[in-house]
Amino acid sequence: MFPVKQRRSIQQRSPGRVLDVNGLRTHVVSRGGGPTVVLCGGLGGNWFDWDDCAGILSAFHTVVVFDRPGFGLSEPFPHGETPTVVGEAARILGVLDALTLTGPAVIVGHSLAGFYAEAFARLYPDRTAGVLLLDASAERDPWAVIPKRLRIEAAYVLAGALSRTGLQRLLGTTVRRILNQSIPPDGIPIETHDWIEQIYRNPTYLEASLIEDFVYPDMAAELNTIRRRTSMPTQEWSLRNDQNKQCPVTVAAAHTGRPTPWGRMWLNKQQRLARYLNAKFTVVRDAHHHAMIDQPAEVAGLIAELVSHHGGVDT
Repeated sequence: MFPVKQRRSIQQRSPGRVLDVNGLRTHVVSRGGGPTVVLCGGLGGNWFDWDDCAGILSAFHTVVVFDRPGFGLSEPFPHGETPTVVGEAARILGVLDALTLTGPAVIVGHSLAGFYAEAFARLYPDRTAGVLLLDASAERDPWAVIPKRLRIEAAYVLAGALSRTGLQRLLGTTVRRILNQSIPPDGIPIETHDWIEQIYRNPTYLEASLIEDFVYPDMAAELNTIRRRTSMPTQEWSLRNDQNKQCPVTVAAAHTGRPTPWGRMWLNKQQRLARYLNAKFTVVRDAHHHAMIDQPAEVAGLIAELVSHHGGVDT
């Protein structure tokens, strides 16, 4: 069940609202006005990772950020339940419906959430105005040696051990600094430091992160199944002809500017994803993996461009 202490903290300090979305208490931050943009963080992502980018966009857009189950200030999954691509695409829809934002939205998926953003577009084309895949996960032939059931149990055991021994509390924020090397242009605000201290030491956060990581190959395979059964959405363009054109999609790769074999391999992988989706490809330079933190203005510009391609229709 959702811890009472954490529930009380949410009511007192939460920057957003806690809404019932598909049966789980979900922390949702919504601000601004205009065309709707949904920002979905990657593995272990929290709403504050998008703060600078959302602040720029909210001047002319309705910006929605939410925490998936177990992350940020959202309730975790019940024991034994794991994320799926279809389920997370439905969660995006549920958040929009809970906010009564029923028109098409630009969906942004960072890292692993690229799976969810692409699936949303394929499964809910009428609700999609455009897609930005930001340094997104891309797997052509995912595979896993260990059965899913055993991987899930291993995640629970490992999370419990790290929590009980105090290692998570001792090293949680250090792991954050190692895995997320992005720094906002104006530095990390004090309140964000406080949220990092609180959330990265929460056992439910560690458990949710490990489970989502351990079922990654299953979700990659699930997305490939969705791809075989669906197509990316189209929109009508009537300025020159009456033919439909694919809903705008951008694949943006983050690059630090350092020429490394891994960097070249990653850029090639992102370019292949763009070709597969018939998407625009671009590179966000001088950025680590969490490019929305390193380069919030550039990422906001890419999102605004997708809105303009759809006509900037207010929802």
